[in-house]
Amino acid sequence: MGDKETILKALYEAVLEGDIGEAVRAAEKSLEAGVLPLDAIDEGLTLGIREVGDRFGRMQMFLPEMVLSTKAMEAAIAVLEPHLEGGGAKKKGMVLIGTVKGDIHDLGKNIAIALLKVNGYEVVDLGKDVASDVFIDEAEKINAQVIGLSGLLTTSLPMMKEVIEIMEEDGVRERFKVIIGGGPTSQEYANDIGADGYAGTAHDGVLFCDKVLAQ
Repeated sequence: MGDKETILKALYEAVLEGDIGEAVRAAEKSLEAGVLPLDAIDEGLTLGIREVGDRFGRMQMFLPEMVLSTKAMEAAIAVLEPHLEGGGAKKKGMVLIGTVKGDIHDLGKNIAIALLKVNGYEVVDLGKDVASDVFIDEAEKINAQVIGLSGLLTTSLPMMKEVIEIMEEDGVRERFKVIIGGGPTSQEYANDIGADGYAGTAHDGVLFCDKVLAQ
């Protein structure tokens, strides 16, 4: 196994095991070995976090482990990202994301952000318990192309609808693509409230952005 393959495997395993220190060391080694940052991200970190998501879905991993895996991935990205940008990598687009008003859950949102970043998107995180009008105000300020609405509670659903209603009232609905995600959401609910898409997983969110921004 060559140096590149060894390093990519180390990145993958560091994310899978939620080992933040090892993730940082592997990222640093990848730079020292001349591995392209994009390769380290796509062929190491991204594969790791996808496997984490798959295992979580099969109930082979639990929330605390997923949190550590996400933090390990973010730590490695922090090492690689400056070199990625320095290499002339062009951002695919601007995404604004947050957990809607009344909900303080943000694990799914944070995983989505990490995966969007490693796939070339610039992401602004509004955090959690975000008022509906703040989504629109901030999206206009940063010229976002996609607005992501996240929530884990059933009480989050009316808030997602409210964001879209405010956009329509303000006459800015056509300026932004809106995607929803989180436990109580579904494609059916996205259709009901007039959202542009639904993400059952963080990877679905990346695929949605790739599709709508390529149009």
